[in-house]
Amino acid sequence: MGYPAMPKAAAGECGLVRRRWRLRGQVQGVGFRPFVYGLARQYGLAGFVRNDDWGVWIEAQGDEPKVVAFERDLRSKRPALAVIDEWLTETVAPGPQETGFEIRASQTEAGVVGGVTVDTAVCPQCLAEMRDKIDRRAGYALINCTQCGPRYSIIKRVPYDRPNTTMAAFAMCPACAQEYADPGDRRFHAQPTACHDCGPKLALVNSRGEALNGDPIQETVKLLRDGKIVAIKGLGGFHLAVRADRAEAVGRLRKLKKRDQKPLAVMCADEGVVECLVELNAEGLKELRSPARPIVLAPRRVTGEKNITVAPQVAEGTHRLGVMLPYTPIHHLILDEAKGTLPVLVMTSGNESDEPQTIDNTEAVARLGELCDAMLWHDRPIERCVDDSVVLDVKGEDLLPIRRARGYSPGEIPLPKALQGVPAGLCLGGELKNTVAVVRGGAVVMSQHLGDLKHPLALKHFRSAIDDLGDLFGVAPRWIAHDLHPAYLSTLEARQRAAKSGVRLLGVQHHHAHAAAVLAEHGQLGPALAVVCDGTGYGTDGTIWGGELLHVTLEDFQRLARIRPLHLPGGDAAAVDTRRCGLALLQQAWPADFVDHPLAKRMYPDAQERHWLGTMIDRQVQTALSSGMGRLFDGLAALLGVCTRNSFEAQAGMKLEALAFAAGEAKPRDEQPLYGIDDGPGNGDENTARLRELSFVPLVRWVIEAISKGMAVEEICARIHQEMAAAWAAVVKEAAARTGLNQVVLSGGVFCNQRLLLTLSARLRSQGLTVWRHRLVPANDGGLALGQAAVAAARLQNVERWAD
Repeated sequence: MGYPAMPKAAAGECGLVRRRWRLRGQVQGVGFRPFVYGLARQYGLAGFVRNDDWGVWIEAQGDEPKVVAFERDLRSKRPALAVIDEWLTETVAPGPQETGFEIRASQTEAGVVGGVTVDTAVCPQCLAEMRDKIDRRAGYALINCTQCGPRYSIIKRVPYDRPNTTMAAFAMCPACAQEYADPGDRRFHAQPTACHDCGPKLALVNSRGEALNGDPIQETVKLLRDGKIVAIKGLGGFHLAVRADRAEAVGRLRKLKKRDQKPLAVMCADEGVVECLVELNAEGLKELRSPARPIVLAPRRVTGEKNITVAPQVAEGTHRLGVMLPYTPIHHLILDEAKGTLPVLVMTSGNESDEPQTIDNTEAVARLGELCDAMLWHDRPIERCVDDSVVLDVKGEDLLPIRRARGYSPGEIPLPKALQGVPAGLCLGGELKNTVAVVRGGAVVMSQHLGDLKHPLALKHFRSAIDDLGDLFGVAPRWIAHDLHPAYLSTLEARQRAAKSGVRLLGVQHHHAHAAAVLAEHGQLGPALAVVCDGTGYGTDGTIWGGELLHVTLEDFQRLARIRPLHLPGGDAAAVDTRRCGLALLQQAWPADFVDHPLAKRMYPDAQERHWLGTMIDRQVQTALSSGMGRLFDGLAALLGVCTRNSFEAQAGMKLEALAFAAGEAKPRDEQPLYGIDDGPGNGDENTARLRELSFVPLVRWVIEAISKGMAVEEICARIHQEMAAAWAAVVKEAAARTGLNQVVLSGGVFCNQRLLLTLSARLRSQGLTVWRHRLVPANDGGLALGQAAVAAARLQNVERWAD
């Protein structure tokens, strides 16, 4: 869908100049019209501004220097939350009789729907009012304006007007109504605006939902100081909060939440506290301060203020800490009241492990009552769960998204310009770290993180999110894209919906989607080489892929190389019990007597269990053939005794990276490379080059020898990362020479490993290659829906080739 045709330009009259601007993007619900109104009045211009289906329509006339200055400021001084994706300008005929500038009523066209704005952190102006003891909103816990606060989490239907939000039940008092109607006011048409007199109220209740006496904020601070767990309702759901410096309090939270080892995020009172805890680069600090206010993962600072500490139980087994700043008025009120006595709070999603975040007060009593000592909630309903976003602070480079949700969703990502005419569609992502997306108007609208669809509540949210995005963005899909895995719940949902509606189904191979997501982010169609590494993805041959080199375009791909696959006993069970991956690695390295190897005996002291698993691998009975690099990390972690069981996804890999980080920079290699590159199996076509196979058997043998020699595990892990990067660089170099391509895409969850990402990127660039990686969506399965959208759009441009 594009812009409607602009009327033809007309000559000026009466010495006046009149210009028209059409702006598309995140321009509604962000204070854009009041900004334009104030700017036009500042320059004494006549004209109008209004919202429409496409975004914002502006016309202004006056002396040319003033109109030029107006446009300059329109571009450079726009509201902080405004994001302009497209900008059209033309000169039109002036209206000689027109005087004054006005904000006109919105114009809509049936079947066409504008965008929905993301939720954002409370702005400095609202914070100043909240902290001003004589302001009428002093201490108001749900203060907001056009520059901040809830949007996506409260909208029920479009257009974004108060009756269509969860604020519909709260009638504005005269003072709020006056601000709402005043074009010169910061709260002009701020749909959630409210105050003490007319808005939602804050309350502190016990775990049964019964009101507790006293000031809610003051009593909450007392509970937190005492090491109690408080469930706190935020923008997109509840958090469970506890002071971060008490090991017993954090341990109790872990036990109740059933989250034994996965790292917890912390909220710091201010930037000074953040700087005491982690080492942030400029990009990380900028994003930490941004209206999105994500959790930023950064290396822990070795030495910091002695009076600011975080218990080891917060994030064991990793060298990083996830930090965020307060982003709701409630957070600020709590930390202001604490007066420095609670500089760091654990702030983790309000749920049991792997469940979606709790959003409803009644639901909170049922789901969180046994996990906390009290609940600080308000009565503004949350329409949909929007969890905290997570980004990785990557030294010297753009941030790497890990989880895309609050502050970023449902932001639009444009498709490459050649694909702008694609019809509306729906993309259902994968099964883990699921996100869904709709395609409309040449752009992809990504949902927030939805989680693991095997969890019943997550599956429910997944289905709701599909309908939600379609309704909010006016998308009636004409096609549905899905992963090729036949048993994924997202695939089954795609088939059911397609059968019901009669629309076309488009299956997209998992790793093709990963690579395509990167190409789409960079506005590229391909071709390029793509290194895609993760734990698992269904291959076109029915086996598990996950360590792949592809020749890729958005439309299609060819598999050029893979990691030599392992026979994993029990299939998916090996993703949890990493010892099974270790045993499979031993079988590759010493096939004759691997079951009786000393490391096999250490991993499996029970001889019967060990020989049973060994027989499964030898005879390839109830095993899954996997080229997944994630399983390679798992197996090495098991051999090293670092992690024998993944209690959460990628735990083993995270531990290996942390140990490599502790070793510092790896020493230059002065030995033979610890990998091999050979021809793999043919595909039966003599005219097609054989699949190349990357073997890490030499690396496994070296690791085992290093263990026997007592080498420090940190040094071993540093060498592992070095050799993995060198191996992939060698495979890519060979393929680049063969294909003539010099662009390389890096994607897949393994590239959330910063050590590997940076080391491999540096090697590839030193070979004269251009490296593209993620910067808008996660490298893990949270980015699959974007890749599916890009592949589907490209194939729909070549319907004859991809006809069913």
